[in-house]
Amino acid sequence: MYKKIFLLSILLILTACSTKNRENISQLFKKDEIYHTSLINTQKGQLIASFETKALITATYLNPVFNNKSCKNFSIDVSGGEYFFVGVFITNSKTSRFDEKGYSLTLNGKKPLEVIKLDKDDPLKYEMPMVDNWSTYYKVKFPTIHTKKLKLVFESDRFGRDILIFRKGGVKR
Repeated sequence: MYKKIFLLSILLILTACSTKNRENISQLFKKDEIYHTSLINTQKGQLIASFETKALITATYLNPVFNNKSCKNFSIDVSGGEYFFVGVFITNSKTSRFDEKGYSLTLNGKKPLEVIKLDKDDPLKYEMPMVDNWSTYYKVKFPTIHTKKLKLVFESDRFGRDILIFRKGGVKR
């Protein structure tokens, strides 16, 4: 008797879920192409001194993300340079700027052409992986690099440097 009631209730629950929320359930399994491509083209680095993290950087190489033709809902023009979404956190700093107080960011030895600090509610931040509330975020444009290997160097006069390696064209899986 209990088995029949249990099986009947399971059957009713499954039937109700499948007819009512079919679209919602299928949305759970739909691949977010921008997020996925961004995630595999994202790297983290840090500057350490005296066993303490002094600065953190998260960088996403945007060119392979937005050169992808399947990104229809959100796009950024990445022509004419190498673009990165960069998050920086510097301990004991209110602004976390990577271009002040001895910090710098270069790509294959070249300085950025353009650095745009993103607003707190910038739509790009909602599309990117590994975004937190304590970092400051930028869209950074570098000149076009004509080699396959990109070395993004985050450096400090006091705390050394960390090198993040990206591949031109990005990682595709």
